[in-house]
Amino acid sequence: MEGEVNIMVHRFKMGSLYLDDEPVNPGIEYQPGQTISLGEAISDKEISWVPANGLLIADRCLLTCISWDDLNDQGLVFGREIELHGFKFRARLLKVGSEEGIPNEWDAALDTVGDSDDLWHWGGMFFWGQEEIKIASGRAYRGYSSARYWNWNYSSNRNAYLGFRPALEPLPTDPSALRHGQEVLVIGHDGAVVGDLEDMTPYDFIIRSKSGKLAGKATFAANMRNGTVAVDRSGVLSIATTQL
Repeated sequence: MEGEVNIMVHRFKMGSLYLDDEPVNPGIEYQPGQTISLGEAISDKEISWVPANGLLIADRCLLTCISWDDLNDQGLVFGREIELHGFKFRARLLKVGSEEGIPNEWDAALDTVGDSDDLWHWGGMFFWGQEEIKIASGRAYRGYSSARYWNWNYSSNRNAYLGFRPALEPLPTDPSALRHGQEVLVIGHDGAVVGDLEDMTPYDFIIRSKSGKLAGKATFAANMRNGTVAVDRSGVLSIATTQL
């Protein structure tokens, strides 16, 4: 695989952000009209992703000074298909609630892995969600003063404290189509594991992890003595695969 997927305690480092086909550091200011893409990882410019509830969620805003309309124009609000290191995903905004207190993906992720600023880098930065609100052209956003703070702004608004935090949703994979030796990225409720598929039973996937570690708690998986990881199939929420 071109560009290794590195597993950290709570995060994956995978891919880099590009503007007009040039790699940039996460957190850069967006200039209107620039083309946004996610692609091959560049050293010191990798994106960190937190696995939660079957998604990979960026651990911070990748762009600032970008409007909801800018993101929608590039298909990044409700989802655009991308490929990172051979894995196929839908890159999109999180559902954050059309009003305060409504169940949503962001709060569910916080409930699962915690709401620490050290993990999510929400302090001093809002990020856009998918939802429209009852006010015309109003869109929901979260963050800045606390992980669970909710508010809204007009979809055309751009400012230095409002940004783009994408989520990656693996495209649907039929488990019956998996093959021995295929590289897989398996995401559960509270973590993920990446590696080569060595075996599978009606109950487990046996994966030889790239690093010997799991990302997050990954309570659906266990390290084995032979260096493989046994993944309980009932705990798998999504799978991304590469082509053999």
